[in-house]
Amino acid sequence: MKYKCTILVLPKKMQTKFIIFDCDGVLVDTEAISTRVLAEEARKLGAQLSDEEALDIFTGTSYDFVFSFIQKRLGKDLPENFEKIYRDRTFKEFEKNLQPIPNIHKVIQQLKLPFCVASNAPAYKVNFNLKLVNLFPFFEGKIFSAYQVKAWKPDPTLFLTAAKTFGFKPNECLVIEDSPAGVQAAVAGEMRVLGYANSDAKKEKLAKNGAIVIKDLMEIFDHLS
Repeated sequence: MKYKCTILVLPKKMQTKFIIFDCDGVLVDTEAISTRVLAEEARKLGAQLSDEEALDIFTGTSYDFVFSFIQKRLGKDLPENFEKIYRDRTFKEFEKNLQPIPNIHKVIQQLKLPFCVASNAPAYKVNFNLKLVNLFPFFEGKIFSAYQVKAWKPDPTLFLTAAKTFGFKPNECLVIEDSPAGVQAAVAGEMRVLGYANSDAKKEKLAKNGAIVIKDLMEIFDHLS
């Protein structure tokens, strides 16, 4: 008796063709500075908010979330000039202290794939920060802001818009993120995502939300296929 042998052909995993970088915490080391300023300004108004708590809660979120959180903690509306004071202070701090994330220049210079940046921050802030650390020439014309699409991470719209603009499918994209909200956005958009973590606490959060965790940006090259 003869038996037919059926060969099951599984679909090949899509190779990475496009990389989407978050900005704050992935390209530039802004998070500690910006969240510290937020905490300091909140404490001036009487809110109990430590620098550590602000960094843990605010990283990767929208400013609407941040301001709403502070208002609830404060128990009253924020002053009308709170955002202006915060932004003026952070920009001055960035000018004095902002640093690029370690090895990001090496990664960008060695990448053979097209890439862009997609951030929850306003485009002018992304431009400003990238210029401070000499990354802007690599990303000029390739900057996507949540303010432009009116959708903030963890909504996947920003990532999907960036991919579509450059003509790539979600499963052809690799997202580099450092926040749970960003990882959630990538997962919701059906994109592969690497979570850059510089602490064990952040590592656990990113992995829990679906990221493959890396501790050095040069590890990106180990995950391109």
